[in-house]
This record gives sequence, C-alpha cells and structure tokens, in this order.
Amino acid sequence: MADRDKKQKKKHAYLDDFEKDLNGNYQYRGAHYRYAGERPHGRALALLWLFCGGGAALTVAAGVLPGATARAPIYLLLPYMAALVSALYTVVLLVRFTRGGARLRAYIHEQTAQKLPSLCTLTAVLCGLAAVGQGVTVFLNGAQLLLGTHGMFILFEVLSCAAFAAAARLVKAMPWEREE
Repeated sequence: MADRDKKQKKKHAYLDDFEKDLNGNYQYRGAHYRYAGERPHGRALALLWLFCGGGAALTVAAGVLPGATARAPIYLLLPYMAALVSALYTVVLLVRFTRGGARLRAYIHEQTAQKLPSLCTLTAVLCGLAAVGQGVTVFLNGAQLLLGTHGMFILFEVLSCAAFAAAARLVKAMPWEREE
C-alpha cells in the first residue's frame, strides 16, 4: 500500500508546481525548458513532422496494402503490429511536443522531448524487423512475390525505418536550456 502511494505521488509530482492565484485559477510556477538550437524552432518541428509523420504514414500504408499481411506468419505480424502502435504513439507525443512551443514546461519536456529519441529508435528497429520478416516470408515462398505488394511492404517499412532513425537523430541533437 505504501509503495503504491509513493508511486502515485512520484507520478503526479509535477502537480506541486501549480499554485492558485488570487482568482482561484491554477498557474504553473515550475521550471521551463527553452529551445536553444541554431536551426529555427519551426523548421526543426517541420522536419520532425516530416520524419515522424511520414514514417507513421508509411507504416500504416504498408499494413493496408492488399495481401501484404494476409495469412502472414507471426514473425512478420508481431514486429509490424508493435511498429504500428509505437509509430502512432510517436505521433501522439509529437503533438504534445508541438503544442508546447519553443518554451516547454518541465514535465512536458520530460514526457515528450526526453522520450521521443528512444521511441523513434524503437519504432525504426521494429519497422526494420517487419521488413526483414516480410523478406523471409517472400523468400520462403519463392521470390516471385517480391515484385508485388510484398515488395511494396518491404519498401515502405525500410523507408519508415529510415524516417524514424532520422527523427531520433534530429530530436537528440535539439538543445534545450533549463529555466527556473
């Protein structure tokens, strides 16, 4: 019971940074992180959206290709479904990251900017594994399938892998300065 209370308090510790003002409204009084990169913040966000949004769109498009995942073995479906979920979650984090602007509250920075590099890397690895799984399936069934939707699936997943890897590299390189 005590462990659960500790976890609950730690999970919501950022709520201590909010204080009531004279009107009864809550105001954030905690630390902020300011973007301090050479590249303009809007341009960096546009590139992140290009990479993450494009990678997520390619991951979704790979799954809706007719016959690409029909009757697929488990070693193809598991990495693809995990890549799909993590790609969509990456977009959700990117929405929160974008909404925060060039000056993020500390808890939003921890929940988005610090998680995005590892999540993009995970998604890139899963997309790569899905492409490898599709390649193994194609070659086990005789390589004639490579020119059809199975080849398109592999191409989409490889491009998605590259997009998420570029996004991970970009967001890791984004410098932030803490303001109290």
